[in-house]
Amino acid sequence: MDYPYLTCREFKECVERFVKRYRSALEDSGTRVEQQTSSTGRQYLVLQRAVYTKRTVSTPVHNEENIEDDDPAGPVSEHIADDGTRIEYHTVYSATWRVPVLYVRVVTSSGEVVLDGKRVCDMVTEDVEMRQAMAAVPFGGALGVTDHPELGVPFLYLHPCHTADLLRAVVAPPGQQEEIGQSVGPDEYLAAWLSLSGAAVGLTLPSIGYC
Repeated sequence: MDYPYLTCREFKECVERFVKRYRSALEDSGTRVEQQTSSTGRQYLVLQRAVYTKRTVSTPVHNEENIEDDDPAGPVSEHIADDGTRIEYHTVYSATWRVPVLYVRVVTSSGEVVLDGKRVCDMVTEDVEMRQAMAAVPFGGALGVTDHPELGVPFLYLHPCHTADLLRAVVAPPGQQEEIGQSVGPDEYLAAWLSLSGAAVGLTLPSIGYC
């Protein structure tokens, strides 16, 4: 493994190990996990979940000893799933860049496919600073639009030009963890990459321990 680069076969192995290791925890948290095979025989990873919106529900405050008409309500914030709106995260191997590429799309309850990067970030990313940073990238933001390489339909995607540098900066190849402090092999490659890139589009992974 020529970390952080992958061959197509190594990517397939990383997908298989990710699914084996994370499927249960992800599905327990409401994220569907699929290992798809394209018509050309190439494998890729699909994660799908409901899009959640943060709504504030006001709950009356009852004080039996001193009840007044203008008693303030107690606001309670909670996450409620949008009716049928889903977000899909497709992790696909790029033979050109030799790293994974993240493709994203939101499909609303009416069947609309949302391909506006700012709108998607507003829908799925609560972190205001993250949304602003994504929007501040020149040429329309950090999310571009292109055809999915295996499905042939438009998706948003995060350009992979800095993926290798990002992975090098935070994690080390197996056997070289002394320099950076953390080593990533096939078992954790996709988890490390998704943890770095997924936050920009509302994707987080559950914490799981080693058995």
